Amino acid sequence: MVRRTKKDRYFAMYKGDKYVDGGTIVELARKYHRTINQMIYLTYPTTHKRAKDNRLLLYEVKD
Repeated sequence: MVRRTKKDRYFAMYKGDKYVDGGTIVELARKYHRTINQMIYLTYPTTHKRAKDNRLLLYEVKD
């Protein structure tokens, strides 16, 4: 079994409860003019716990 890096996995982007977009971290970073590190930060459980109301977050989509 090959382990994919976080950059190769598929993520769903949400702003609050609203679905915004989906794709890999690299695709989303290019599309929304953010760095890859900023996008990876949005995937961390700690970031999800600290998020208030209408914050942009990324959730991994499991196959």
